Amino acid sequence: MGDNIWQNVFQEIFKKNLELMKQEPETAGLNALFDCAGAFEQLTIGAVRLKTGRIEIGDPLCYINTKYSCTLEETVEPGSYPVSLSVIDHPVFGFRFLAAKLDVNGKTPVRYELAMPQGYTIEDKDKPGVFAMFGVDTGLAGICDRAVSVVYDDFIKEWRGENPDKNLYDDFFAEAMKAYAEQHPRYQREDGDYMDWCLPGSDENLILFTSGFGDGAYSSYWGIDENGDKACLVIRFIDPEAYDVPMPELPRSKKFFMKAEEIKPLLESGQFGIATDKIMVEGSKVGYMVRNEPQEEHPEDSGWIFYEGSEDREYCEDSGHFGLYDLNTVANYDPDIIPLLDAPAGMAFFRGDDGKFYVDAGANGGN
Repeated sequence: MGDNIWQNVFQEIFKKNLELMKQEPETAGLNALFDCAGAFEQLTIGAVRLKTGRIEIGDPLCYINTKYSCTLEETVEPGSYPVSLSVIDHPVFGFRFLAAKLDVNGKTPVRYELAMPQGYTIEDKDKPGVFAMFGVDTGLAGICDRAVSVVYDDFIKEWRGENPDKNLYDDFFAEAMKAYAEQHPRYQREDGDYMDWCLPGSDENLILFTSGFGDGAYSSYWGIDENGDKACLVIRFIDPEAYDVPMPELPRSKKFFMKAEEIKPLLESGQFGIATDKIMVEGSKVGYMVRNEPQEEHPEDSGWIFYEGSEDREYCEDSGHFGLYDLNTVANYDPDIIPLLDAPAGMAFFRGDDGKFYVDAGANGGN
């Protein structure tokens, strides 16, 4: 059915990436992620201040300064180092961060080697019990100096002690990330996808960013230049080859009823929904809309599906009749849907003969 077409494609991409991430990356592949003349965009998001030169990488909301983060064995000279992201912007699935890079000397690596945790060298990488990765459980990764990690952890423990009934993200970081996204909107959704954050009353900072497809365990790699020196540190989230899966007809190949220049900014949700060609190509109004349960690991998934109302089973079984669209785009076709978009999953609405929407009491999160 049409409501599962693009979710299934995304799951194939996700599964393929899991397999690719088990393989050692090729030097050319990692270099291509940060090639300014290449296929992916680069976004510098700040400079991390390393006062000791020892780097820690981990989930800033739950694993920094724990055994599930990764403090690296190799160090760099104390100083300030730019951090950038490699971005893929897919026509259907939107943007994702493929990797993050800490630039050490600006040179192009001739090889990469796995960045080992403190206490281990590259010769230990295949030994039992050696875990050269860091965990992500909130969809965010962060990089900072090891000494800052300890101070940051003390700050978080103090905050939680003073706010026992509050959530660290919802009640502290969410507002800061949203404000940072407004100041630095490039490749940021409304709630924020990256931030250069300083400890209150200090210039000690932590740079955080969304981690590819979300939660998981990730590795980092030292890029080594022709002189054998460290050129950069790359944190790998997504192999772009994961997107090389069979795709249904992409929405951009269709001749839409509205021109791109006619689309106005009515919403700032950053979420997507599925709509039929009856609406997007033929220009009909939405006659029926239903919200399935969104996928938690994919915050851009709204769960909404929009029908004109006359689509029969045969029509819906043809994937070419459906497309994935930004909710703002669908709202431009039919602004009447806007007040209903915050309805919870499981709700559905039909348009009556009077042109107004009414709750479909028999709905259960789908047709």
